[in-house]
Amino acid sequence: MTVMTVNDLSSDIYYQREYSALYEENGEYFEYIYQEEKYHVKFHALKHRITSVAGQPLHEELYDLETPYGYGGPITNTTDEAFLKRAFLAYRAHCQQKNIVCEFIRFHPFNSLASNNTLFDMHVEERQVVIVDLEKSSDERRQLYSKTTRNIVKKATKNLAIATDDVPLSEFSSMYYDTMKKNTASDFFFFKEDYFNQLMQLNGVSLLATRKDQAYASIGFFMCGDELAHYHLSANNQELSKENGNYLLLDAAFEHAKSQGCHYMMLGGGRTSSPDDSLFKFKAKFSPLTKPFYIAGLDFLPEKRQWLNQQWINNNPDIDAPKLFQLYRA
Repeated sequence: MTVMTVNDLSSDIYYQREYSALYEENGEYFEYIYQEEKYHVKFHALKHRITSVAGQPLHEELYDLETPYGYGGPITNTTDEAFLKRAFLAYRAHCQQKNIVCEFIRFHPFNSLASNNTLFDMHVEERQVVIVDLEKSSDERRQLYSKTTRNIVKKATKNLAIATDDVPLSEFSSMYYDTMKKNTASDFFFFKEDYFNQLMQLNGVSLLATRKDQAYASIGFFMCGDELAHYHLSANNQELSKENGNYLLLDAAFEHAKSQGCHYMMLGGGRTSSPDDSLFKFKAKFSPLTKPFYIAGLDFLPEKRQWLNQQWINNNPDIDAPKLFQLYRA
């Protein structure tokens, strides 16, 4: 069994202030640090005002917290349970004073607190995410691909070129929007052009592509930190789908991330939590390694959260309420 760890999770791009800033258009960065001598816990999230529930305005000044898109969760340098309990008690008191109702956390799979269910009011192992071991040689890594995937990559290598420099952002955005429409993605994933421009400005972010002659077959955003790399967003040219440029794109991204000194690349999970999810099964063709992805919730003002959720239910009498911690945000 492969034990996957990192030395400094705080260096990962998902914990960088510049990354969080991409999602602060309708909120603000929120941070709290609790420390006792050499031990600390650092909490960070996006803070949003709760202005309405189910279309009905809310006049009371209430806020909530949420992990920026991707992964996060509080980071600590200790496993001392007594210290952690004191840290979380102090954090809860601080958030209560700020009229913060609750926090929804999407835990980074490499976060040491992710599996600790004693500190949270809601804690669920939501799905598995695929991890690629970049410490192996290229040949060793490819031996872990499914046999079909190895053959597809080998064939694609003969028919397609790999582009790692000067990939036009306009080509990506056009292809990305077409891909999202094809997948009937939710409005959230139709990022604005400015988002892509800002993403390109972040350290460690690269736009990689596969190309057949002058036409791009697939393009993707990949993010490299000190130890971890991430598969962020990608798009495919439907007219060149038979060329399987998306397979070669990932293989090229692994090589790129390895050259940047990364130990692992996180491919993420599927569109759903089902082990039969087609996107998860595609990613699993490249590696047998997975880590659990946990979601968690902290109730700072539990009566307020329950009241807000009930308001949503009252205003949607004909809808079966989904089991969401922040149902009022549905």
